[in-house]
Amino acid sequence: MQINDEGIILKKKKYRESSLLVTFFSLNHGINSGLVKGVLKKDFGTYEIGNKVYIKSTFRLDDQLWNCRFELIKNNSVNYFDDRNRLNALLAICSIIDLSLPKNNPQATIYNKTVDLIENLFSDEWTVKYIFWELFLLSELGYGLDLEKCVVTGKKENLIYISPKSGKAVSEEEGEKYKDKLFKLPKFLIKRNLKPTEDSLKEALLLSKFFINKFLKKNDKKLPFSRKNILT
Repeated sequence: MQINDEGIILKKKKYRESSLLVTFFSLNHGINSGLVKGVLKKDFGTYEIGNKVYIKSTFRLDDQLWNCRFELIKNNSVNYFDDRNRLNALLAICSIIDLSLPKNNPQATIYNKTVDLIENLFSDEWTVKYIFWELFLLSELGYGLDLEKCVVTGKKENLIYISPKSGKAVSEEEGEKYKDKLFKLPKFLIKRNLKPTEDSLKEALLLSKFFINKFLKKNDKKLPFSRKNILT
């Protein structure tokens, strides 16, 4: 069987002297791994994590390792080598996708959102985009946060906390007694026209990191090191 698709490289591993095992997230076929034979040193740049590639794959059986050839569509990784925070974000995006999604399962909406984020990491608002991408991914995985009403009263006013247990918002009045056990809920997550402060960005990153990590732990996986080092 032959498959042609586009995708993002998630990770790579050297295999013997001149071959690579490459894991990729493709538009129409989800996450798969393939063997690339006869990789020349001059072509190594094609296989950097985060690069967008055109994939030509062949295999006989569904459970067999794919034999692949890759053509570079866009070198995303080279743009972030000199920016530690953005590079950590790029590596975190690829690792979290690899750890979170089932293999060989098309996820076109997540794929398109992920490509859009990777290609916009150089924008001034990249941190905000990254945070909303994590919240979007949690929602797609069935672990979305409820930031619209208080979990106790159902009211939509004065939402300033979020429960680490339920992932639901808590109002100022209801959360006052337990505020040391609750996360702060940055206002820009509710009102997107607000410009976030540096402190609120860090609070939002802490919030989304906690719930991504919570999801991964339930599946016996660990938060990638790169995710721990965004804006540190």
